[in-house]
Amino acid sequence: MTDEIISLFPTTLMKRRLAGMAEHNIALASMIRGLETSQRNASSGTSTKGGFQSKEDLLSGEHPLAHNVSLQALKRHIGDAVQDYAGILIRQECAHDPQSVNFTLWGWGVVLRQGNWQGHHVHAGANISGVYYIATPPATLEEGRDEGKISFFDPRPRANMAQLLTQKTRHAEAPVPGDMVVFPSWLEHSVAPFQGAGERICIAFNVRLDMA
Repeated sequence: MTDEIISLFPTTLMKRRLAGMAEHNIALASMIRGLETSQRNASSGTSTKGGFQSKEDLLSGEHPLAHNVSLQALKRHIGDAVQDYAGILIRQECAHDPQSVNFTLWGWGVVLRQGNWQGHHVHAGANISGVYYIATPPATLEEGRDEGKISFFDPRPRANMAQLLTQKTRHAEAPVPGDMVVFPSWLEHSVAPFQGAGERICIAFNVRLDMA
């Protein structure tokens, strides 16, 4: 007897640890805190509840030189990660490889503090989304608790019907500084509120793939 195991419609996350970003994270955190004081909060109408969200031109706008050096370093890492993840996504989702792929990238900064959170949402208008963690409060790194963690939810509409015992329908990732998580834009996710001191600072981004 021979079995063929076929994985249908997989959902893939990519978590990448970025080396050498500690000093850049200090500059990036300073940049986003500066935007919080100088820029209108763009969180209205978004999933961000109670925190600060910058405009979506963070990865393309003009910034002071000290901040721009760190931002360019992060953009190079984002570009590499998106290239690698797009290859995985295309192999999983497409009937054949495209002749060409162009990437359109945009992103924004988010600051969450005690009691702030992000509701369930997807990223419409994009194909690949991701988040890079710059700073996190201690509560968000505690194991066995949801505080400040990003949760991804089973996207299959009927997967919760007649659930198996201990069936997993949610996956949580702690926001460790230096980590980047990349995922399909249609995958529903949220961030639970945390309590205590500290800031949860990240840069979120979207990528649209234009294929021919």
